[in-house]
Amino acid sequence: MKEKKVELLNNIRQRLSYYRNLGADPLSLATGCAVKVDLLRIVYPAMEKIRPYLQSKNLRIAEREDADIFYADSDSIEINRKILPLGEKVNLNYKNESEIRAIILVQVYQLAANEADKFVKKVMPAYESLCECAPVINVGKGHSIVTPFREDEFMLADLISYNKGEELIAANNDTMHIIDPTSLPSDYRQVSGSISNSLNDLFVVGAYKDLKIAPVLNGPTEELREELYKNSKRFANEIGAKLLDIEQPKKGRLLLGATVIASSDKKPPMFHDKADNGMKIITTRPLGELSPITTYLSTAIDESIIDELEKKGIDLDTLEKIKEKAVNIISSPNKAMGEVIAKYLPDLNEDFSKEKHIVSATDVTGPGILVVWEQANLTNTHIKLYDFPLLFPEISEFATENFLMPNATAGTNGGFIIISPEEIYEDVIKDLKYKGYDPYVIGEIVEKGKKEVDAPKNITKYILDQEVLSKFNLY
Repeated sequence: MKEKKVELLNNIRQRLSYYRNLGADPLSLATGCAVKVDLLRIVYPAMEKIRPYLQSKNLRIAEREDADIFYADSDSIEINRKILPLGEKVNLNYKNESEIRAIILVQVYQLAANEADKFVKKVMPAYESLCECAPVINVGKGHSIVTPFREDEFMLADLISYNKGEELIAANNDTMHIIDPTSLPSDYRQVSGSISNSLNDLFVVGAYKDLKIAPVLNGPTEELREELYKNSKRFANEIGAKLLDIEQPKKGRLLLGATVIASSDKKPPMFHDKADNGMKIITTRPLGELSPITTYLSTAIDESIIDELEKKGIDLDTLEKIKEKAVNIISSPNKAMGEVIAKYLPDLNEDFSKEKHIVSATDVTGPGILVVWEQANLTNTHIKLYDFPLLFPEISEFATENFLMPNATAGTNGGFIIISPEEIYEDVIKDLKYKGYDPYVIGEIVEKGKKEVDAPKNITKYILDQEVLSKFNLY
């Protein structure tokens, strides 16, 4: 048994070293979006600074949205991808005579990602370059990630031209460095997990038809790049999507993700003003899929963690099996959740009805259970949580008490939180179970006009972050 432990640890350490050489930070996986530029401290303040100037140049940057939502004829949509340097203005040799939309990915050097002003200096010239591309450009979604290599900086702009129409279109980009740092990048689940993570923001608004995937892929060798593309093609075939043949960044040691687009004939679940007393808070499945991966990785840094795990009756071999289960969950697309969401949304020409429609839905990823507090703010309601089921409660508690994660309810490509009227919540639960999910009613709205969330005290067993805990009234 001791020899097997040594072998497992050596394998983990070798893999972590391999990913560091590829420019990935494998130990930051616990944050959910492992390489994301800090939104609250950097990205949002930077966008507030540059938004007025760029608007005068006819480039409009949307507020904080998870996906870009607009109305168009889905058959008319075309994507033209441009790769730009940061910090300098360039001529993109592209001009569209009509209004277009843009989905943006920025990879920025880490020392330029720690202050809003530094970030502005990097991205402003690239945005100015885009201003020349059309009379009006709507930047509906931006995603910013960090690299430890200065030469790997770039902006990727997927410019979307379209004819106006009556279909709801949702577009998103999520790109990361890796899903599971203990497996090779050629593992199919790396691609399926990263693209599924991008698709989640479409499925959560009920958009799953006419799926198009414009992959964002890179690797250090041509052989790996071909393997990643082959896995992307397999994934697209499995979920009935069209994989677009599109330019790749060819910068950055390792990139996995996609710009994704889907259509819907339903209104999005954003009926926040319809929230009312007695409405149920549903999670489509338990939370916390990142805790086994983070704990497994941590054993390579501190072997005493293995001893502490064994005191809980969990050996390294068992932890590895739990970690594999977590990776399988993360790498499974949530398209069927999107189908259930769509069933309980009004048609585009129909009004909301609490007898037929859900109020809202949101993706549970990096914030974990904190998304319930975000929903309370959006709906202006007081929510009481009764429960917060976890996929691996024992591992989540262990990760918290050993200071391995600030929030062990966090995830990647997570489930959804739904606010449902009392009249239909049992039907929503039944449909989710039929699709193979494990839904729970975890709370309800108890008061309108008061933005608060009550949560059981044992939530502290799974969350260290005092900023997160301060959002809850513990009872």
